[in-house]
Amino acid sequence: MDAARNDAQAGAGANAGSALNRSIMQLLEHVDYRLITGGEDLEAIYRLRYQSYLRSGMCGPIASGMFEDRWDNLPNSYRFGVYFDGHLVSTLRLHYISREHPYSPSVDAYPEILAERLARGESFIDGTRFATDADSAPAPGVLPFLTLRLGMVASCYFGQTAVLTPVKVEHAAYYARIFHAVQRTEGKVFPGVLAPIALFEIPCGENLRLTLERFPFFKSTPVEQRMMFANPAINRLTPLSIVPTAKYYRDAA
Repeated sequence: MDAARNDAQAGAGANAGSALNRSIMQLLEHVDYRLITGGEDLEAIYRLRYQSYLRSGMCGPIASGMFEDRWDNLPNSYRFGVYFDGHLVSTLRLHYISREHPYSPSVDAYPEILAERLARGESFIDGTRFATDADSAPAPGVLPFLTLRLGMVASCYFGQTAVLTPVKVEHAAYYARIFHAVQRTEGKVFPGVLAPIALFEIPCGENLRLTLERFPFFKSTPVEQRMMFANPAINRLTPLSIVPTAKYYRDAA
C-alpha cells in the first residue's frame, strides 16, 4: 500500500498517460500472474504480506513470519502473486461477492454499507491484502499498476457493480486519480491490521470503459479472464501461471 502513495503523483493526464502506457506495456512483457493455492508459492505471498505490512506499520511481529487470515481459503477467494522475470514482486487477493456468496473481509468490516446492497442483487470485487516488495520493483511507482491490473481483469470477467478497495485514507488520491474511486466510510478498524482503513468504491459500467480506454495496459482478452477467474481452484497443489494479454490490443491498434 505504501507504493501507491508514490504513484499518486504519476502522470494520469493525457500527455503523461501516453508515456505511462508505453512504460507499463513494456514491463508487462516481463510479468506473469500466478493464481496460487498452496505449497511454497503460497507461503511466499504470505511472507511478502508480512514483510510489507510490518514495514508499513500495518501489523506487529508474527512468530511465523507469514500473514494469513480466515478469508484466504474461502471458495470465492483468488490469491495472486505478481512475478517480474520470475521473481515475486507483489501480491493481491480478490473475492467475488454476491447475494449467493456474501463472504469477504469488507463484508465483515462494513456490513452497514454492503449487506443491504448484496441482498438486493448487487455484486462486487473485494480487493484486499495488497502487498509489494518495493526493493524489487522494476521501476519506481509501477508495482501498483502491474498489481491492480488484476482487479480490472476481474471486472471484465464478472461484470459486477463495483470494485471495493479498503485502504488507508492517505492513499485515496491515487485511487481517485486513476480509478475515480469514491470514499464510502471514514477510517475504522479493519480485520487483521493495525492502521485505520476506509472503504473506497470504484464504480464499473461507463467508468470501467473509460479507464480501459485511458490506460490500455489494463485491458485483457477473454482467455486471460477465464484463466484467472473461471475457477478459484482452491485445492490446486501447483499455481496457475497467466501471461498478461494487453499487448494484443496494442498490436491490433
